[in-house]
Order: sequence, then structure tokens, then C-alpha cells
Amino acid sequence: MVFQILLVMLLLLIIMLFLFSLKIYFMLDGFSHKLMEIDTRLLKIEKEYFELKARLDHMDTSFKTMMQRLNNLFRSDK
Repeated sequence: MVFQILLVMLLLLIIMLFLFSLKIYFMLDGFSHKLMEIDTRLLKIEKEYFELKARLDHMDTSFKTMMQRLNNLFRSDK
């Protein structure tokens, strides 16, 4: 009788450990999925950053060229 109770308790313990390990697996799987979502967002932000930086560099170059032209115009007027 005692042996049967111990056997049932051991079986319940094994089932509980199995369910706990499944819970941990799905928690880690969900965490991994969230990390992939965050990584995708970061890649999108990084892409937008480089696009904006390229536009800003182009605008900066255009502005400097315009300033040089204006400077040359004022110099040629003197």
C-alpha cells in the first residue's frame, strides 16, 4: 500500500516536472519570438536612419556647393 502511494506520488512528480519544463520551453519560445520582433523593428529603424543620413549628407553637400557658388559670385562682383 505504501509502495503504491509512493509510486503514484513519483508519477505525479514526474508529470509536474514535465509540465513545468513545457512551460519553461514555451516561455523561452515566446521570449525568442519577442526578440525576433524587436530585432526586426531595430533593423527597420536602422534602415530608416541610414536613408535619412544619406538624404542629410546629400542636402549638406548641396548646401555647401550653393554656398561656394554664392561666394564665387560675390567675389567676381568685386
